Parts: sequence; structure tokens; C-alpha cells
Amino acid sequence: MTIKKTLAGAIVLSTISITPVLANDWQGKTNDAWLDGKIETALMLNSELNNFEIDTKVNKSKVLLTGTVTSEIEKDLAGQIAENVDGVNSVDNKLEVNPNHKSKVAQTGQNFSRTWHDLSTTAGINVKYAANDDIEATAIDVDTKNGKVMLTGTVKNETAHDLAIEIAKGFDHVTDVEDNLQVVN
Repeated sequence: MTIKKTLAGAIVLSTISITPVLANDWQGKTNDAWLDGKIETALMLNSELNNFEIDTKVNKSKVLLTGTVTSEIEKDLAGQIAENVDGVNSVDNKLEVNPNHKSKVAQTGQNFSRTWHDLSTTAGINVKYAANDDIEATAIDVDTKNGKVMLTGTVKNETAHDLAIEIAKGFDHVTDVEDNLQVVN
């Protein structure tokens, strides 16, 4: 199991699975704030949506979605995510669809989920390298951008080189591995 899966699982469990039990005892504005946080988290964890462009308001367990998305599919997805949060009674989806809308986040090609995956991939690979006796982890620099892992540095032999590449390729959300490793004996 990768570290990323463990972290993501912990977040999902703490925000979605455990919260319905706790939310049942909450009332009024406290419950609405709790639901709002759960919806925001669910939107943030979805890699297809830019949660920075979607505003949520909850009043008496009724959700209002406003903001701008780039397609009807994104609008429907955001509405379905909100509807599926335990404790939500209804969703008024007022999201505006504008295919030409480009937020600052979208212009850089980044969203929270992508950044999260990239950071957790880099950290996970570094941990795997550190735990492996055949690889000198401090001699390898790992960078991840948009799912592409770039490896630079040195390894002691071809076996360590191949192992370093395979470890990097084995992580979820890795689309490619750029090998800039040098073998030095």
C-alpha cells in the first residue's frame, strides 16, 4: 500500500465516513457548517473539478452551489457530489457554465487534487527509496509535475537504476518517468 493511498484513505475516512455519525447530533447552523465543510472537502478531492471556482452555502441542510465551471458535465458532477454527502436534503445547483472561463488555477494547469497527487507521489517515492538498501535515497532527486516523475542524481549500479525506475513507475497517478539518473561505480 502506498503512502498516498494511506493518506487519502485517512482523509476520506475522517471527512466522509466518520462525519455522518457525528453530524446526526449537530443541529442548526453548526450542522450546516459541518455539511459545508464536508461538501467542500468532497469537491476538493475530485480531480475533475476546480473547487476554487465553486462556492457552497448550506442553510437548513439545503445546499446552494454558485460559481463558474467550464462544462455541463462539471456542473452535474458538482451537484451529484453535493447530493451524495450524508445529511444534505437538497441541492440548488446555480453553477454557471462558461467553456471559456479560465481561473488562475486553471491557467497554470494545477488544481488541488493534482497538486496533492504530485506531492504525495514525490514523498512516497522518496520513502520507498529510503527504505531500500539497494538505493542511496539521498543521491536521487525526485520531482513530480502533472503525474510525470523526473529522477535526477546517481545510483551505484544498473540494478539500482532499474529498481529506482520501477519504484517510480509503480505509483498511482504516475503518467511517465523521466530518467536522468547516472550510474557511478
